Order: sequence, then C-alpha cells, then structure tokens
Amino acid sequence: MRSTAAFMTLAALLGVSLLVNGVLISRLSRTDSATTPPAAPARKPAEPATAWVRPQEASVPVSAGSPVAPPAAAPTAGQSAAPQAPTPPAVPASSVRNDPKLAEILDAQEKFGAFWKDLDKLVKAKSRLEETHYFQSAIAATADFLELGEPARIQLAEAARSGVAALQRSRQEYEAARLALPPKDKANAAAYAAYQEQKKAVDARYQAQVKAATDPVRATVDKTRPRHAEFAAQADKWLRNLVPPKPSQP
Repeated sequence: MRSTAAFMTLAALLGVSLLVNGVLISRLSRTDSATTPPAAPARKPAEPATAWVRPQEASVPVSAGSPVAPPAAAPTAGQSAAPQAPTPPAVPASSVRNDPKLAEILDAQEKFGAFWKDLDKLVKAKSRLEETHYFQSAIAATADFLELGEPARIQLAEAARSGVAALQRSRQEYEAARLALPPKDKANAAAYAAYQEQKKAVDARYQAQVKAATDPVRATVDKTRPRHAEFAAQADKWLRNLVPPKPSQP
C-alpha cells in the first residue's frame, strides 16, 4: 500500500512538472517572437556608374555599361534616302550686275548726268564770262568727260568752233524766215493753212541746218564707247549751248 501511494505521488509530481515546463516553454516562444526584429528587406543591386558623353557628342548622360548608339548608316539600295532641301536657283549670268557691257552703259549714263549738271552751271554763267573763256572752259570739260587725248581734243574744238558759226548763221536765217511768214489768221481757214505749211517748211530747214552743223562734232567721237554715245545723242543741244549770247541792245 505504501509503495502504491508513493508511486502515485511521484507520478503526480512528474505530471505537474511537465505541465509547468510546457507552460514556460510556450511563454518563452511567444516572448521570442515578439522581441525578434523583422528581417531586413533584400537590397537592390547597385546601379552601374554613369558616364557622360563628350559635350560635342551629346549632353545626355548614358550608362557606362550601355553602348553608345552608332551613327546612322547610309541608306542601302532598297531604302529611300531622306528628302533634301531644294537647291536655290542659280543667278543668270546675264543679270544687270554680271553683264559687263550693260554695267559700262549704266556707268556712262550716270557720269554723263553729272557732267551735264556741271555744264549747265557753266551755261548759266555764260553772260558773265568772256566769250573765249567760256568756249575754252566748255571744250575742256567735254574733252575730259570723253577722255580724249591729243589730237582728238583739238579736233573737237575745231568742229565745235565751226559748228557754232554755222548755228549762228542758221539762227539768223531762221528768225528772218519766221518774220516773213504770212499772218496767222485762224478766222480764215485758207490763210491759216498757208501759214502752217510755210512754218513747217521753215522749221524743217532750220533743223536740217542744225544737223549739218552738229555732224562734224559727232564725227570726232567713237559711238561704240558708252560715254561717246551718250554725248553724241545730245551733241546738238551741247553745240547750241556754246553759241555766245546775243549782245544786249543799247
């Protein structure tokens, strides 16, 4: 009986001990799980170092591990090339600025205009200059404009002197013929028609005389030269300007 009671007591003690140990182990497990820090997240792989392309190539950073894109290859036979900008039209060789002959003519016209302005100033001073001085000044200015050398300058002066004398005679005849015209009576149709016919004849004769006096002057210049051609076209007016003024009536 005593051995049985002792065994029972020992078994009860062992049971209590196992129960206590189980409770402790359970509490320790909960404590460990509460105090254990969470696992650190996995790190991302480190990014490769960044390399910069030279400024003249690009201004955008590229990765050192990534190859730089090669230049675009020329289109093959099966590919179509990119459209190109249209080529501007070429300036024609016969334009104003590229035509030497036309440029020479325009320059001669400009120079003749400047010469004629100076000659006009001389004409306005004609009455205040001595006749010989005026004539020589006009011949010298004209010969300089025409770029004449000797003996062409002398020939121009001789032709001008003869032409001036011829114009003076023609002018006297013309004025006398105008005075001899019949009265201009517009009320009489027949008389007015006769006046008009005679006046036209007088004017035509005078124009022919002016041409005959000017032709020797034109013969002293070379009309193939632009300056000479400009002068020849106005030679009759030039010669009339050389005629000395009429003496004032007392």
